[in-house]
Amino acid sequence: MLETWVAVVLANFCLVMILGAAFFMLVNRLVVGHQVSTAEIVFRWLVLFGLGFTGLYTFVMHAFYPALTAAQIGWPTSPFQYEVAMADLAFGVLGVLAFHARDGFRLATVIGAAIWLWGDAAGHLYQWVVFQNGMSGNAGSWLWMDIIVPLVLIICIIKMRRAR
Repeated sequence: MLETWVAVVLANFCLVMILGAAFFMLVNRLVVGHQVSTAEIVFRWLVLFGLGFTGLYTFVMHAFYPALTAAQIGWPTSPFQYEVAMADLAFGVLGVLAFHARDGFRLATVIGAAIWLWGDAAGHLYQWVVFQNGMSGNAGSWLWMDIIVPLVLIICIIKMRRAR
């Protein structure tokens, strides 16, 4: 039973991170009230959990468990996974740093992440449609988080800039 839950959590780690971010958003709102904008609160916790911690997790998975990771995506193991791992590490670190960063750093982080994650999503959609790859690592929560996380971060950046 526990083994099954661990497998589900690891296979949907990005979704678990979004839920963690949502929890901290609510706690943050309760603690600071309306002293900080909703866009700021959502940005901080989503960039930390949805981009930062998720990127660090996917770095570990692609770099140190490439066979398991490739199998979850429905792909053969490839030496290119190490390069994917380095990109995941880069955006994971950027996401963690963006939690307390200023506007320019945040904007650059979100632009890069949107390009990276939406590019990933396009590749996953292609694999799903053309090759019927419905594996959870290809067409599951990872695909949808690759689309949703950058979109919400962009919306937060726009709202924060308009509020100034």
